[in-house]
Amino acid sequence: MILPVLILSFEVTRTILQPPQYAYQLISLDRSHYTPRTRVLNRAYAATTDSTVTKSDVRELYIGEDGFRADPETGRGNPARCHEILIGDSMIYGSGLPYSDTLRPVLARMNVDACVFGVTGNSPVDYLATLNYVQDRIDDGAHIAIYVYVYNDFVSLTKYVERKTRELSPAFAQLTGLINYYDDWRRATFIQTLLRGVTATPKPTARLWHMRIGDTKEIKIYWPHDPSQYPPERPINQAKRATFQFFLQQLRELVAARPWRVSIVFIPDNEELLANLAHPSSTFRDLDPRRVEGLKICATLWPDCHDLTPYLYKRVAAEGQNPYLLMDRHLSRFGNQILAEHYMSMDKLRMTQSPAGVL
Repeated sequence: MILPVLILSFEVTRTILQPPQYAYQLISLDRSHYTPRTRVLNRAYAATTDSTVTKSDVRELYIGEDGFRADPETGRGNPARCHEILIGDSMIYGSGLPYSDTLRPVLARMNVDACVFGVTGNSPVDYLATLNYVQDRIDDGAHIAIYVYVYNDFVSLTKYVERKTRELSPAFAQLTGLINYYDDWRRATFIQTLLRGVTATPKPTARLWHMRIGDTKEIKIYWPHDPSQYPPERPINQAKRATFQFFLQQLRELVAARPWRVSIVFIPDNEELLANLAHPSSTFRDLDPRRVEGLKICATLWPDCHDLTPYLYKRVAAEGQNPYLLMDRHLSRFGNQILAEHYMSMDKLRMTQSPAGVL
């Protein structure tokens, strides 16, 4: 028993001595927010003048008093009361970007004092938990935008069942929380990471691709395959379709008595956008069946649905800048700027389009 005890002691000691480096150490049990007033230094940080060069340009992370990302220098984050609200996953959180380039500061420079509630790794079920967590801070007449990332936000009903089961008993919630914490901890240990490196199938090596935009501009991206070759995606299966419909029904119940305007906004998978940029056209080609079907479901069940895709495509094609980080799917500084401008434009779009259709 000496070897197992030594290994376990080593892993526990390593976890205690290390600062928080993994999401499970910071996210609340229902994944609605992070642990308030948490500061994390990025030990792998390397200073750079361009956040598109590396996967992460974050030297220090700070979680504010409300449990969401805030300025590590001043400690200031979201305001106490919210009239403009953005809810989503790592795209809204601003993964890979320093706080100054995330959505709240970007919108502030446009004179919009927004509350940005982004939690990495979340999906629609967790967006409901976030909205429920912050609902008492939201003003009457507020505009709430919930962002659905096509790449990984269509999930099965298992997550809903798991969340509801935890609510049956506080003690049971604590037990399941400990079990999940242990499982997350186990997968992040040194030994498990070492074993994955030995046994896992190697990922394809990323190459640098130069994509010409227009006659004079080009963008660079590291990707395993040619961005012009779009890998066919399977349509949303029945279970994921039913889960997304259930999310919209649950959202309707949550906001039914509230005087809010709630928009659902779809963020495209970057592979679809890059494939379109590689074959420039005056109109965007719908290549991803998940996005197309998700928009149809939304238009049927929700009165205020938007698609960021055509707006994003036009801006990138016109300005020839990369909306993504060079080595990552997440939005770059330029991509965040476009998303912020699209958020501000939704009121204008709503006035010129049918309120029951997709905008």
